[in-house]
Amino acid sequence: MRLPRDVIEYIASSYNSNVRELEGALIRAVAYLSITGLPMTVENIAPVLNPQTETVEASPEVVIAIVAEEFDVSVEDLKGNSRRREISLARQIGMYLMRQHTGLSLPKVGEVFGGKDHTTVLYSCDKISQLRNTDPNLSQTLRQLSDRINLASRKT
Repeated sequence: MRLPRDVIEYIASSYNSNVRELEGALIRAVAYLSITGLPMTVENIAPVLNPQTETVEASPEVVIAIVAEEFDVSVEDLKGNSRRREISLARQIGMYLMRQHTGLSLPKVGEVFGGKDHTTVLYSCDKISQLRNTDPNLSQTLRQLSDRINLASRKT
């Protein structure tokens, strides 16, 4: 199927975390337009794809509470200095999600997590971003956590 360049660019920019999501978006767009008979334009596929880049501004407390609950660790552990693998991974995911769902700077996120340096926050965000692209389970967990954060933030 031939696709207009603007449609290709729209889909590619909306789904850049992994190839499976990109392929799924393309299949959904093609299927929808073939069923409806609409022309292949960005305006026609945008409502169908509804990219997952939409986030709701969340409070740091909501992010921390949801991450702590998901990974069965205490808020104190997330803010602490423990290097146990399960706690440090939960902390890194929390920092990553906080950057995604709040307007906080790296130093502010570090403060929320018990006074961590901004370079620690940056490392955590980079690491989770890289792991997300190679680990489908982590990618799914991050999507679920983001959905929960968005839902909790809409309620408040």
